[in-house]
Amino acid sequence: MSDALEIKREVSTFCRVCEPACGLVATVDGGQIVHVRADDDHPVSKGFACTKGIASLDIHRDPDRLNHPQHRVGDRWERVTWDDAISGVASELRGVIERHGPQAVAAYVGNPSAFNTLAGPATGSFFAQLGMSRYFSSGTQDCANKFAGSEAVFGSSTIHPIPDIANTDALLVLGANPRVSKGSFISISNMYREIMQASARGATIWFVNPRRTESSGERTGETLQIVPGTDVFLLAALIHEIDAGPGFDRCVDGRGKHVDELRAFVAGYSADTVAPIVGIDAATIRDVATTFATVPRAAVHMSTGVNMGRHGTLAYWLVHMLSFVTGNLDREGGNVLSVGFYASAKAGRRDYGAGFVDGEFGPMRRGSLPGTLLADHILDSESPVKALIVLAGNPLFTIGGEERLREAFESLELIVCVDLYRNATGDLAHWLLPSTDMFERPDINITGLGLQSEPWIQWTDAVVEPHAERREEWRIFAALAKEMGFRSPLDADDPETEVWARTDHMLTGRGLSLDEVRAAPKGTVKFEDGLAAGEFYDRHLQHADGRVDCCPDAFGPSIAALADEAVAASDASASGELRLISRRDTRMHNSWFSNVESLKRGTRSNNPLDVHVDDATRLGVGDGDRVVVRSDWGEIEATVRLDDAVRPGVVAIEHGWGRQSGMRLANDKPGVNVNRLLPSGPGSFDPLSNQAWMTGIPVTISPLTISPVTISAG
Repeated sequence: MSDALEIKREVSTFCRVCEPACGLVATVDGGQIVHVRADDDHPVSKGFACTKGIASLDIHRDPDRLNHPQHRVGDRWERVTWDDAISGVASELRGVIERHGPQAVAAYVGNPSAFNTLAGPATGSFFAQLGMSRYFSSGTQDCANKFAGSEAVFGSSTIHPIPDIANTDALLVLGANPRVSKGSFISISNMYREIMQASARGATIWFVNPRRTESSGERTGETLQIVPGTDVFLLAALIHEIDAGPGFDRCVDGRGKHVDELRAFVAGYSADTVAPIVGIDAATIRDVATTFATVPRAAVHMSTGVNMGRHGTLAYWLVHMLSFVTGNLDREGGNVLSVGFYASAKAGRRDYGAGFVDGEFGPMRRGSLPGTLLADHILDSESPVKALIVLAGNPLFTIGGEERLREAFESLELIVCVDLYRNATGDLAHWLLPSTDMFERPDINITGLGLQSEPWIQWTDAVVEPHAERREEWRIFAALAKEMGFRSPLDADDPETEVWARTDHMLTGRGLSLDEVRAAPKGTVKFEDGLAAGEFYDRHLQHADGRVDCCPDAFGPSIAALADEAVAASDASASGELRLISRRDTRMHNSWFSNVESLKRGTRSNNPLDVHVDDATRLGVGDGDRVVVRSDWGEIEATVRLDDAVRPGVVAIEHGWGRQSGMRLANDKPGVNVNRLLPSGPGSFDPLSNQAWMTGIPVTISPLTISPVTISAG
């Protein structure tokens, strides 16, 4: 029976917007998806799915989607066949390599590729066979610090113990807003609900954030409104006060190394010393420290609001230390390593101290290059990048320094974009290759591996066949590899079996096969023993000596620099300097959700600048006024929105906006790209991890138009 004649049916699948991978049910009629809802019978998400997951159907059906390969000739886009696109891209890549060498080809891989099981292996193989040495990714905009921090502390970049919220007595949440963004580096379908339930049974919850977020309140817990970028000092003070008061847990001496060095570091950061730096009074800091150390079970979680600061790697180190020194690491109700369908700790094993290079633009960590150096590698390198392959990304908008990036991209001989849309980066490309969305490809929930509160694996078939000429990313890169004479999955007798063989092998540790997962109800298998405490130190810790590194040697220079930065942070707070932070919204997810009409209704026509009324009064601006926001790296115009939820001295604006001519709604209601204000170039990233500095940015505000400030009583 053809798709057009098939009867209406419901298909179980799952979301691939963020880590929780909530279960969905898609209704298919005549070969078309007509409705998507949360899966009430899903064994893990149990009927929960957020606005963005449901809105993925709008992206699937968006008339602005790329449906055919396109080639830019001058200022005109021409539709071409897939054969012509593959041969044309391969020919131009060969030309760049012949003229400039393989180091002249670079890649940028965006966030959605992490939620696509086959994309990573396909691109990795192709890039390696090209001889590519310059690889950039969105990871250096949001989470590179976590891979680096865990590698240093535990010996593996894939060890990230998650908070056992269901059993905890106290939970400290830094830089996260789970009611809006659902969590990062943790896979819980409804983290906010879990936190509410923990609070209802008596757990103490603290949120640490410069803004009083939607997650805090009477049903959860209070917000400690911290000065942006100072979380590392708060964490140091908490550990100091624990050491000076209740004391470290007895497990520390037996399980840790460099404990004396940790103690020496935190000795200089008492609550009294840190209070004026972080903007939280010393008594509160001591109370949090004492409670965390003395309740039976306590857990801690840190997310992108801290990752993107200047000290994201050191902060994540201290998050691990807070859990470890209180005895809450590998304890029920504390922080526990999740082991799902594959025990991945050994796969991420590396010697952190040996992982650094003196790069052309300064010292940095090996691996994915800092995204904030992409323009430098194109414009200023002795051996410049001449060709860029972009997969599922929009680096022009997602990396700091849009103007310089635009100049750099316009100078390239070749840009190839594999994407759902012709986004802002795609406007500058030479070739556009249309990829499938999550409803058009088979997949497993790979991104939640090692992060799930209820470990599980789910297989989904493609819900519908790819529309028009959209292709799965692995097929695109396999075709390019074959055209260039490289090893390719398309050489195999059964390419589908070939590309899924790695996943099938990973399942053998659980005594499973991919066929068995496919055959399970809803294609889903749960692992009841996946979040069990008690085996971390003996089975998963990857340092050769079996100990937690409490103060890694490689952190030394950065730790030493903190003292001066603490003074500078205190001076900045006292001066009344404004600091810019990014905020999240339930109706936006990076720039690839900027063309969804259902998420831009009503007042959602732009991304206003949230300003505390005290700062607005001081600056002479009012609600709805247009202002110029300036940093040392750029400027934007924005509309003021008075908001007493932000801390005085802090302004906040949502990211992911900006004009994109190939996306009609994003072009008509563009808002402004806040990343124009962010640092780029040497010094714009944390050398411990290559993580970009993207929050806590010093800014000034100048009015364009002025209206009276109205403050309502109460």
